[in-house]
Amino acid sequence: MKKILALVLAVVLCFSTAVISPYAEETADTSAETTLKFNEDGTFKIIQVADLQDNTNPVKKTLEYIKEVAADEKPDLFVLTGDNISDSVARGYTKANSVKRVRKAIDGFMSTFEEIGVPVAVVFGNHDAEGRVSKEEQMAIYNEYDCCIAIDEGEKLYGCGTYNLPVYSSDGKRIAYNLWLFDSNMYDDINGGYDHVHEDQIEWYVNTSNELKAQNNGKAVPSLAFQHIIVNEIFDVLVQVDKGTAGAVKGDDKLYYALPENAKGELLEIPCPGEIDSLQFEKMVELGDVKAIFSGHDHENSFEVSYNGIDIINTPTSGFGAYGGDNRGVRVITLDEKDTSVYETELITYLNNYCTEPFEIFLFHVQGVKYIWDMFLMGLTMPIKFITNLFA
Repeated sequence: MKKILALVLAVVLCFSTAVISPYAEETADTSAETTLKFNEDGTFKIIQVADLQDNTNPVKKTLEYIKEVAADEKPDLFVLTGDNISDSVARGYTKANSVKRVRKAIDGFMSTFEEIGVPVAVVFGNHDAEGRVSKEEQMAIYNEYDCCIAIDEGEKLYGCGTYNLPVYSSDGKRIAYNLWLFDSNMYDDINGGYDHVHEDQIEWYVNTSNELKAQNNGKAVPSLAFQHIIVNEIFDVLVQVDKGTAGAVKGDDKLYYALPENAKGELLEIPCPGEIDSLQFEKMVELGDVKAIFSGHDHENSFEVSYNGIDIINTPTSGFGAYGGDNRGVRVITLDEKDTSVYETELITYLNNYCTEPFEIFLFHVQGVKYIWDMFLMGLTMPIKFITNLFA
């Protein structure tokens, strides 16, 4: 699907040519001022928002849906898992213009989260910083919002935005749960394709996990992990099948793959992890703290599979700024303080839950093709931007 979109864009362009984080104290963010904790009823609810990937004028319907879900689910935390803005946003005529555009795009949805009044954690995807505005500069913009509890860990780790957020018990006396936020980075300069979580990030994870374990009387603190790009181990789970098999999708290797029988959700496009096997997943299995790892990146996939004791879960796009299908929505994750060995998760789709009238259904599908128009406009303005950039 991504290759098809790239081909479409190329054609358009042709026509157009005619906290427990050891680094928290080094940052200026306000995350330390917010303490996440289980509610008095013993629950803690997270809403994952994946791949909004919109421009400076985000689709209002996306924000309306998110507010409706928030009102119904009453989350304790939002997690944005990357590609929060479109790659075109930061490609302005000049650096100053690019920063202005990025600020406007981020405000398009962060002002909504500010209005909702729920803490927001942020990680980056492969598209966020493809232009003139770095992830570090974008993180500083996110941290201007009171609701943002994301952390820029500084220069100690590869990338930007690898940190953890402890969730305290309802009485506030101990860390009952932990949330890992990883920057899965952008593109692999050595091997080509998408990138992965790097060695120094993994070393930080191992050290911090062991520190939490030591504080928890030698027991691993149950955790969830969030990042943009799915782990490479997904291909150890998928089943190779014959062409024409129900639910099968074609891989880049020309083979066909399907979900195993015990999987939940849908596989509608081939997953796109990094090119190499990072040790990230292997270390998670070894330490035994992570119950599930949640990703986005592949806009149409909504599957839940289990491998070596860890659930690998993909959430489809939550917005209308990029390609997607009828499963656009958000993922709700509910933790229970009484039994932290398990969790509940549900994909809340906009179409099935918030489109009850014929016109609403029609509007849903109309909004879904917005990104095609955006691509066309980007193709028209690209030559002008190229010429301007030569003199910037």
